[in-house]
Amino acid sequence: MTRAGEGRRGFTLIELLVSLTIFSIIAVAVYSAFAGGVGAWRRAQEFSSTYQTARLVLDDMAHELKNAVTLSGTDFIGEKQGLSFLTVRQRPHAQGRPVDPKITRVTYEVRRDRASATYSLARVEASPVAGSGEDETELVVSPISRLEFLYTYKDDNRQIVAWKDAWRVSDALPLGVKITLVVGETRFTKLVFIPHGLQEKATKPQGQ
Repeated sequence: MTRAGEGRRGFTLIELLVSLTIFSIIAVAVYSAFAGGVGAWRRAQEFSSTYQTARLVLDDMAHELKNAVTLSGTDFIGEKQGLSFLTVRQRPHAQGRPVDPKITRVTYEVRRDRASATYSLARVEASPVAGSGEDETELVVSPISRLEFLYTYKDDNRQIVAWKDAWRVSDALPLGVKITLVVGETRFTKLVFIPHGLQEKATKPQGQ
């Protein structure tokens, strides 16, 4: 009788060990699946946030370009990785009342962080009169992989010319600006049409 009881206790212990092993395997599998799901959710949230930010920034840039103006001198400076121009802005009053529009200089450029070796899209807002106030700088998208501006206009025959990587016109705005922003591996492209841009006879881009 004693030996039979000992045999039954040993068999129960083996069953317990097997059950614990199976439970551990299931727990690890469930945890791995949960951790993977959380990681995928976080990546999706980060991508969604970046996507929305990039789209909003491009929409803001398009709005400012459509309101671009020229007064005198080099009011519109267009490079492949930078853009500076005068635009009419109308910010809402703190109490919701409209305020008088004002002309301001807006600059978009790529800036490199030396510590992290990453690049950011910076927006600089300044007074159109040099030295009349402090510049306001904001890193609107960071990090970025690439930023590119291209420009076009209509020639004397009213034909739209191929995209140029620089704008060198002394007295006119481009007819169109193509903005390419790459964040990670995602490419965002925005085509901006400026209704009052160069469409006929004017000072042509230098060297074009």
